[in-house]
Amino acid sequence: MNCEAARLAIGADPKGSTAELAAHLESCAACAQFRAEMLALEGNIERALQRPPEGRARRRPAPARAWRPLALAASVLIATVAVLGVWVLRPPDTLAHELVAHVQAEPESWLAANQVSAQGIAQALAGAGVGLKVTSDRITYAQSCWFHGHYVPHLVVQTAQGPATVLILRHEQVSGRESFNADGLSGLIVPAQTGSIAVLARGRDGNLGLVAQQMQADMRWLPEPPAK
Repeated sequence: MNCEAARLAIGADPKGSTAELAAHLESCAACAQFRAEMLALEGNIERALQRPPEGRARRRPAPARAWRPLALAASVLIATVAVLGVWVLRPPDTLAHELVAHVQAEPESWLAANQVSAQGIAQALAGAGVGLKVTSDRITYAQSCWFHGHYVPHLVVQTAQGPATVLILRHEQVSGRESFNADGLSGLIVPAQTGSIAVLARGRDGNLGLVAQQMQADMRWLPEPPAK
C-alpha cells in the first residue's frame, strides 16, 4: 500500500484498519500523523453534533431548523476535503518530507568514510532490481532500506562538493523534477526509466542535478525480484 491509497482509506474511515494499512502506518510516520489528525477531526465533529444549544431555546420556523443539519454536514464535508486536499493532491511534497525524515533517521550515513565493498553494494541493490556501474571507491554507505512498502537502495556517494545521499525509488512515480529544502537538507527528485531517483545533500547544494544525471547514466534496471 502506498501513501495515496493509505490516506484515501483513512479519509473514508479514520477508525477502520486493515492488515495492509496497519503495516504501512508502522513504517510511515507521515501517514500515521495524518490518521491522528483525521481521528481528531472526527472527534471534534462528533462532539459538535452531541453538544446541546447554548442559552434558552428560541422558537424558530421549522424550515430553518430543518436546514441546520444540512449546513453542519456541508461544513464537515468542506473540512474533510480541505484536509485530504493538502495530503492527497500534493504527493511530491509529502514524498520529499518522508525522504528527509528517512535520511535524518540514519545520521550515521553521512559520517561513513570507508568505501563499501562491491559485495556490499550488490547486497544493497539486490532487493530493488537495480544494477550500478559506479565504482565502490565513490560509495561510503550502502543499505537496503524499507520505504513505502518496498526495499530501496540507500547510498551515500562522495562528490567534489561532499557526500550526497541517493535513494533509488522504483515504485515512486513523479511527473517532473521536484526540488525541495527542509530541515537543513536540499533535495531533488527526478523521473527515471522506472520510478524515480532522489538525491539529498546537507545545506543548499547546487550540484544535485549532476549527481542525479550521473546516477541515471550508471544505473540499469533489472527484473524486479519476487515479493517475499
